[in-house]
This record gives sequence, C-alpha cells and structure tokens, in this order.
Amino acid sequence: MSITKENINGYILAGGISSRMGTDKGMMLLNGKPMVEHVIEQLKPAVDKVVIISNNPEYEKLGLEVIPDLIKDIGPAGGIYTALKYSDTNYNFMVSCDMPFITPEAVKFMVQKAIESQIIVPVSKGQMEPMFGVYSKDCLTLWSALIEKGLLKLQELVTHFDVLKLNVDDNELFSNRLFQNINTREEFEKINLDAVRLMKRIL
Repeated sequence: MSITKENINGYILAGGISSRMGTDKGMMLLNGKPMVEHVIEQLKPAVDKVVIISNNPEYEKLGLEVIPDLIKDIGPAGGIYTALKYSDTNYNFMVSCDMPFITPEAVKFMVQKAIESQIIVPVSKGQMEPMFGVYSKDCLTLWSALIEKGLLKLQELVTHFDVLKLNVDDNELFSNRLFQNINTREEFEKINLDAVRLMKRIL
C-alpha cells in the first residue's frame, strides 16, 4: 500500500517574526513574491490541501486556510502539534516557510515512504531534516506529552518515535539547495540576487 496525494495534507510552518531576521520570513519578497508562495506552489501538486500554521493574519491574503499556533512561542514543535491536532488525514507533510527550493518530486518521494513509520525524515550530509518530513497523526498524544516535559527541539523530539531516516545524499531529487533555510538578511539578499540572475539567464 502506498500513500497518494488524496490522503495527505501539507502544512507550512510560518510561526511569525524571526528573531534573527527581524520580520516574518515567509512574507519577505523573493524574486518578486513572498517566500511562502514559492513553497506553496511546489507543495500543492504533491498533497490534497495546503494549510498554513501561523499567528500572522497577513497569510490569509494568500487564500489558504491559516491556523494559529495552539501553543505559542515554542517554535516548530508547536506548529507540528497544531497541524496534527487539526489534521483530518493520518499522514501530514510538514515544511518550513523559509525553504523556497523544495520541489513536488522531492515531496512525493517522501510521501511514498509514509506507510512505513510514524515519522519519515530525510538525512542530508549526516543531518536529519525534520522540517521536510511526513508525520502521522498517531504521533499527537506522545508529541503533546513530550512538549509538556519541555522537549522542544525537533532533532530530539523525533527520536522518541518510530522514525524512518532516508539518506538522500545520492538522490537526484534532492538538490544541495533544497534544505537551505534562510535565517538572516545576508542569506536572504544573496539568495534573492541569485534568483534574479537565474531568471535573467532563463529569459
């Protein structure tokens, strides 16, 4: 049995103002449009519906369902908890709003493995990437309990579950840029400049 687009939701975690960026990363313009729109466009072909987890009402302008964090100010752990709490599907794809280089093909690859474990995450260069993974709704009860105990780091949280780690170093679907988060204005300006240069070459 394999999971198809029709029975998996996609959740974009866009918690709010980044302390290092000083603003909401997802709404920053990358190559002329909000960074989160790049994520939405790539996620839509691979899932049944896309939902944004955010406390910022600005995201409602994008025409998608926006759900505020049920537990605020604890980072991605709270976003995943909220997504699992509201989800009406057993399998749920989680991705950060500051990963504009994801592709539908990479998402579909992860989804196809979803039946095998509670959580499926890629491993790139020896590092787990829990912000690009599939999470079963079955995780909700334990996830909530771990948060109550003060466990908030995703790298640690996922180890308490039946997690399938997929090494993608030699997988052509996963480019070097796919897992690139944008955390500072310097990183953002460099990536924005690269995107403009690439677009000029295409045109």
